[in-house]
Order: sequence, then structure tokens, then C-alpha cells
Amino acid sequence: MFSRQHGLATRSQVLAAGISPAQLRTALSQGRWTRPGAGLYAAANWPVSTERTLHAACLLTDGVASHESAAWLWGLVKHEPSIPVVSVPQDRRPGVARNKAIVVTRSKIRARTDAIVHRSCDLSSTSISHRQGIPTTNPLRTLVDLAGCAEPALVDEAIDAGLAVRLVTVEGLLAEADRLSRHGRSGPKQLSERLAIRGFAGAPAPSVLESRALRLLAASRIKVEKCEVVVEGAGYRLDLQLEGGLFVELDGYSYHWSPDHKRYDDARRNKLRLLGFEILVYDWQTVTKQGRRMVEEIRTALATRQYRRSGAGIATMEPSVFRGPGRPRAAGSQRL
Repeated sequence: MFSRQHGLATRSQVLAAGISPAQLRTALSQGRWTRPGAGLYAAANWPVSTERTLHAACLLTDGVASHESAAWLWGLVKHEPSIPVVSVPQDRRPGVARNKAIVVTRSKIRARTDAIVHRSCDLSSTSISHRQGIPTTNPLRTLVDLAGCAEPALVDEAIDAGLAVRLVTVEGLLAEADRLSRHGRSGPKQLSERLAIRGFAGAPAPSVLESRALRLLAASRIKVEKCEVVVEGAGYRLDLQLEGGLFVELDGYSYHWSPDHKRYDDARRNKLRLLGFEILVYDWQTVTKQGRRMVEEIRTALATRQYRRSGAGIATMEPSVFRGPGRPRAAGSQRL
């Protein structure tokens, strides 16, 4: 009983375990147990920890760890909140206004325990998990709740951590945000916006991204010699070949966000660079919102290659796996 709950137990749990009220009073009088709150008992020799304080808040409020506390339990944020944060179903105590947070202070607690309590009308059993023995909202629900109360930088950090260890997926986050979306709740909208701003959601298909990049380069009078160039013998494809043998890769996060995708892309590009390819990489947000920077970098790279050819007197060897002329086209692979 105590071992599963960080040295804590409710009165109903103690009585259900066969301990009589008289035995309970004896344990308290002898100092073997303490009573940190109404209806809650604690083993006196159990070490104090953040997890124990949080679990006590859950038992005292009949709730579950949520928001910042749940994010910390799941390893989505590095630092635990200074005050435990829990959520309770709408029909349970404490009686606070819907979706409002209050600080609950238990006056009878020897080691004072405060908690921020959120009352929820949709805290179903499917949203609840257990972490280190503590009832808590699952990672999807946790990130939605966190997005409604935390700074954007902290939300971004939590999203990255969840995706990196595969606690969540982009698809799952979007589905959970849609499921929990309703008037007056900011979390679902904020989470969806963070995913969109960082390119995890709403990225165009590769052909759309390529078309936007081609229009940008054409308007900047940068010549594109070939599109979707296949590297013979390596099985790799590069999105754009520019004048002078410079290559551009276009990454839509919908296709390149996961750790597996990133490892594959990094290994592929490293191999191509070792073969002599010069590659610049841009994502859809850069193409659509930072086009000027992209164009300036490409022009700098082209000028540098030209300088190496002529000004420095060093001949630049083009990768021999490419041969023959080609023309830009919007879709399809072109083997050279």
C-alpha cells in the first residue's frame, strides 16, 4: 500500500487493508505514521521528494497530475514546478468554477501542501495514465494542457522531447488538440499553432514546396538547371541542381521531422558531400517566410564557387555521376 504510493495512503485504503481505527490511532500516537492532510496518512520514515509531494496533492484532491507537473513526470520538461499542479473531474471537489485554477491550501497539513487545481469537464479515463505510480494525464493530454498555460519556448521544448522519445506523434497531437477543442479553452489552439509555426503541421507536399522554391528562384533570376536529380549508383535524389553545380534540398517537416528520417537524411547528405556535392538545405518555412535569406545564401554560394573556379585559379570538379543536359520540371525524377 505505502510502497506503491511514495509512502502515502488514504483512510479508505488503510481501512480496506484491514487496519482498524484503533490500530490507526496507535500508529499515529507512536509516530510511525503522520497525517499530512484530512483523510491522508504517511509513513514517517519515508524520504521527502517532489514525487511524494505531488502524489500527496493527487490523493488530497482526488485528482491527477497535469499541466506542468505531468510534463515533468513524463520527462517533457527539465524542471519540476514549484507547486504541484493537478486536475480533477468537474463533479469532484474542490468546488471551483469550470476550467479555473485555484491554490488549495490544507490547513491541517503538518508539512504544508499547496496545489494548483484545475477542474475539467472532459477528464476521461482514456486521458489518465500512471507515471512512477502517480496518476497523471497521458502525454497527449499533457501537451495540450501545457500549451494553454506555459511560455511558447517551454511548449516547444516539451514537443521536441515527446517526439524524440516517441511518447507522442504529430498526428496524435493534432488529433488530441482537435478532440479537446472547444470555446474558452486555449490549449488546443496554442498547441496547433506551435506545431504549425515550427513546421510540424501544415507543411505542403514536396511538389508544392518545390514549386514555391522554383518561383522564388525564377523571380530572383537564379538559374535552375534540373529538378529531382537522381544520383546514379547511389539511389539518392536531390531536389534542385542550380547553375554551377550547386544543389538545393527542400525539406517539408511532414516528411523529415522524425529522428529516423533525420538520421537517414544526415547520412545521405554526408555521403553526397564526401562525393563532392555542395548542398544547401531549406525547409518550407524558410521558402515561404524567409525567402530573401535563402536567395542571399544561394547567391553567396554561387559567387564562392565562381571565385574558386576563376579568381583563385582552382578548378572545381563536378561530381562525375551527373552527365548530360536537363531542364527544370515540376515533378518526376530525371536520370542523367
